[in-house]
Amino acid sequence: MIETGSRLFDFSLENQYGETITSTQLASGRVLVVFYPWAFSRVCGSELAEIQEHHQLFSERQVRVCAISVDHKFTLRSYAESLGIEFDLLADFWPHGAVARLAGAFDEEKGVATRRSLYLVDGVVRRAITSAMGQPRALADYLEAIDSSQ
Repeated sequence: MIETGSRLFDFSLENQYGETITSTQLASGRVLVVFYPWAFSRVCGSELAEIQEHHQLFSERQVRVCAISVDHKFTLRSYAESLGIEFDLLADFWPHGAVARLAGAFDEEKGVATRRSLYLVDGVVRRAITSAMGQPRALADYLEAIDSSQ
């Protein structure tokens, strides 16, 4: 499992538009990686919608946001359109959950990503934020992690 102080591991995933996003592209600057269980679920939808609603707060802090689930890119495209998501939704579809496993964000029993977020600065994990499967992570926790590392 990746921990605070660890460098981001190598990976390559497609976003909701079929564009390849690599760990190398996320290894410079500030990045918030949000693992979530399922597209179109109540809690995940509220979390991602809140991030989108307050996306300007991340932009002002020069933080790139990307979210990762085990859903297929075509599902993620529809999901992004339904919520008005403008940031990258990455498909950890196949091999199923491989990136989530590397991040320590995979529930083997349910076969989905857990609610674990990684705040990265220049490819190094500065903070990991988690919550229970049925509980959204707090926007305030993200902003506190970002603001405290400046």
